[in-house]
Amino acid sequence: MDRCAMEFIARRWWRRAEVWAIAIVLVAGGTVLGYQACYWSLAEKQAMQVEEIRSAYAAAMNERDKRLDELTRKTGTAVEKASKAATTATQAADKALEAVDRVSQ
Repeated sequence: MDRCAMEFIARRWWRRAEVWAIAIVLVAGGTVLGYQACYWSLAEKQAMQVEEIRSAYAAAMNERDKRLDELTRKTGTAVEKASKAATTATQAADKALEAVDRVSQ
């Protein structure tokens, strides 16, 4: 074959190699871009789930605080009632002692 034909064939094969190289670069770039988009979407969903968990935890803590406040209030009223009952029992014991003293005199 003469030189012109050889150069034509070489250029043709080189163009094919260039097209394949460009195709490989484009596919690799698309793969990396797709992976990054997936990872970004996953990170966004995870952040939303963490936010939901935090809000649920905050709501549970508020409910717990309400229950503790109610328990504290009920305990306070129970202490007041027990104190009144103890005072009444002390007064009754004092009156019983007075009655015993009167009887023994």
